[in-house]
Amino acid sequence: MNRSIFTKLAKLHIITPGGIFHLAKSFSRDGISLMALLRFSAHYYPDRCALVSEGERLTYKEMYESANQLAKVLFSDYSLKAGMCVGLLCRSHMMGALLLPALSRLGVKVKLLNTGMAQCKLNDLIKKNKIDLLIYDPELKNTLIPDDLPCATEETEDLYHRLSNKDKSNDQILPHIKRGGELSVFTGGTSGKYKEAPRQMSIFQFLPPFFALLEKLRIDEYDSVFLPLPVYHGFGLATLVISLLMGKKVCLVKHFDADKALKIISEEKTEVLPVVPAMLARLWQAGNAPTLMKSVRCVICGGDRLDRKWITATNEHLGNVIFNLFGTSEAGFFMVATPDDLSRNEEVTIGRPISGVKCQIKDADSNGTGSLWVRSGWAMINMKDKWQDTGDLVYRNSEGCYFYRGRTDNMVVCGGENVYPENVERIINGHPDVLASLVFPVSDPQFGTVLNAQVELIQDSSLTPDGLKSWLHSRLSRAEMPHLISIQPIHTSETGKKTRDI
Repeated sequence: MNRSIFTKLAKLHIITPGGIFHLAKSFSRDGISLMALLRFSAHYYPDRCALVSEGERLTYKEMYESANQLAKVLFSDYSLKAGMCVGLLCRSHMMGALLLPALSRLGVKVKLLNTGMAQCKLNDLIKKNKIDLLIYDPELKNTLIPDDLPCATEETEDLYHRLSNKDKSNDQILPHIKRGGELSVFTGGTSGKYKEAPRQMSIFQFLPPFFALLEKLRIDEYDSVFLPLPVYHGFGLATLVISLLMGKKVCLVKHFDADKALKIISEEKTEVLPVVPAMLARLWQAGNAPTLMKSVRCVICGGDRLDRKWITATNEHLGNVIFNLFGTSEAGFFMVATPDDLSRNEEVTIGRPISGVKCQIKDADSNGTGSLWVRSGWAMINMKDKWQDTGDLVYRNSEGCYFYRGRTDNMVVCGGENVYPENVERIINGHPDVLASLVFPVSDPQFGTVLNAQVELIQDSSLTPDGLKSWLHSRLSRAEMPHLISIQPIHTSETGKKTRDI
C-alpha cells in the first residue's frame, strides 16, 4: 500500500486507531457484514445525508437505525435466520438500499434478481435456488410474479409500512452472526441464460477495488454520487457499497430517464456519475446537458464498450474527468483506463489491470487478439485467485493497455471469414450522426450467415442507410459490411444493455 492510499484511508478513519476500534466493535455487534459497514459510517457521519430517493432523505444515523429495525422485522415477522435464502426483485430505491444491510445482518443468502427477466426464468431461478422468501416491488406483480411460486412472498411497499408502524423502541435482540451470508448477482441477462456469481456479503470483498478507486479516481475527494444503475447490477452494487463506506450522499432512481437524471444531478450538485455508456450517450443528447451537469467532476463508465464521441463530449464540457472501468460479474472490476490513457490512444482502451490482478491473453491470432484470462483475489466464491476465462477477446499494446474486440461466443463466420459484431458496432458508432448501433447475425441462403444492423441516429440527423453504407465502405471488410441497415431507436435494459427488436 503506497503512502497516498495510506493517507486517504486515514482520512476516512479506516486505519486510524479509533477507526480500527470502531470497525472491530461493529464486527462484534453485527458480524462481518454490510450492517457493520453501515454502523461504522453512522458513527463517523451520523448527520450526513446517506440516501436520496423519490423525495425522501436519510442521514447515516437514520439509515443505520432503519436498516437495523428492518432486520428485526424480517427476523420476527418472517422468521429469517442464517442460511436461509431470500430473493430480492426490486429496483434502486430507499427500501432496496435498506434491505441489503438488513438481510446481511441476518446471515441469509441474498439473490439479486434482474427485474427485466422473463416470468418463466424467474420461476426457474426460484426453484433452482430454493428461495424461502421473495421480496419484490408491487409494480412487478402482474407482469413478472407467477401465481404458483413455491415460496413466501412480500412486497417492498408492504414491508415499508411494516417498518414504519413497528415500535421503534423494540428492544428485541437479533441473533449473533460471525459474518453476513452470500450475495449473488446473475450474469447473462441479455441472452436469458443466467449464471450466478456469489460472494460473501462482506466489506472485505470490496476493499481491493476500493483501493484502486482511491488511487486512480480519487473518489474520496467527492461528496455526492448519482447512481442510475440498479443494485442487482454488479457495477451498481459495488458503487453503492463503496459510497456508503466513505460516507457519501447517494442519489437513487428507480428508472433511468435522461431528463430526470439531469434534474437530480443539477439539484443535488452531484460530483460522481457512474454510468454505462448507453446512459452517458442519452445524457449528452438531452437538452441543456452541459449546464445541468456542471457539478460533475468524475464520470465512471463501465459495463459495456465506450465510444470515442462520448469521451470527446465529456472532455469538451466537463474537462478530462472520464474513466473507463472493465470487469465481469464473476471476477469483479479489474481494469481501469484513466483520462490520460483514453486521450493517448486513438482507439478507446479498457485500461490496465489494477494492483492485485493478473491478466493474460491466450490463443492469440496473428494480430495479437485472443481470449482474456484473469486471476483476482475478489472473484466470486470458489474462483478467488484462480485463473478464469472472461469470454472476452482483447488486444494489448506495447504500453500494457488492453483493447476490447468482442465476445468469444459472439464470433460468426460470414462468407468464410471470422467476424465480430461488437467490432462492427464500434466502427458504425464512429459516424458523427450515430447515437448507438446493434449488429447481429442472420441466416443467408448464399453466404450462410451475414450481419444486419439496427442504428439509432442523433436528433435531427438526415443520414440514410445507403449514406451510412457508403461511409462504412472504406472502413469495413466485405464480410463485416451489414447487408441490411435499419434506422430505428435502440432499446436498452435497466442495466443499459442493448436489446434487439425482432
